Amino acid sequence: MKRIFLDQLSENVEITGKDANHLANSLRAKKGDKIIAVDKFGNTATLELTKFDSEKIYAKCISEITKAEIGEKKITLADCLPKQNKFDDIVEKATELGINKLQPLISDRTIARPGNFRAKTKLERWNRIAKEAAEQCARDTIPEIGEITEILNWLEEIAPNIGRFKNGKFNCQGALLLFCNERETSENLSEILTEYKNCNCEKNIIILIGPEGGFSDREVREIKNFGGVSVSLGKTILKTDTAAISALAIVQYELS
Repeated sequence: MKRIFLDQLSENVEITGKDANHLANSLRAKKGDKIIAVDKFGNTATLELTKFDSEKIYAKCISEITKAEIGEKKITLADCLPKQNKFDDIVEKATELGINKLQPLISDRTIARPGNFRAKTKLERWNRIAKEAAEQCARDTIPEIGEITEILNWLEEIAPNIGRFKNGKFNCQGALLLFCNERETSENLSEILTEYKNCNCEKNIIILIGPEGGFSDREVREIKNFGGVSVSLGKTILKTDTAAISALAIVQYELS
């Protein structure tokens, strides 16, 4: 069944703008069709399309509105911007893999550094990609995409909410911050997650991925100072976009 995201669900709904255009022209929807509608809070309902005009589609709710369930874990992907448009693919695949938030970052070795206008344009495109991916994979929520931020500013912002992983144990006092480090030789991501899974705490994980060339020595020190746990994804050096998807897949598997 076709799925769309709306700001609000009610007994009678007017679908406008790009959503109406997508339904009518891309999905070939017609009067009498039934669709699943999801609001910005993750609540869902079944709608029947009742009328089409040049700019709007009218629909009525034919089911109870189902309240969103609170997820068992929260996953944030913090990713230093890669070159070209690779971040578009990261947004799409990370949405499919169930992230709650995607945080684009600028680091010492980041090559892509969009100015204010380009940054705004990119954020608009990434939000559109996330919405389309969420509809395609039947998610009940669209991941939040943060503003493009310098990595150290971001670390200072989240610092009060980061827990500590020491001597193989997590103190259960905040989120677990994992950063993928190609120079790491001892800490395996899967092993860290196995220990974390057994902790009696709310599961809130932040996965930090570096740019082409990885993190600088200064950044590695700072990330560790803020509570970040350096982990390895294996013996091979992965491209930044491959590393992001690989880490997310491992997290979802280990904590499922």
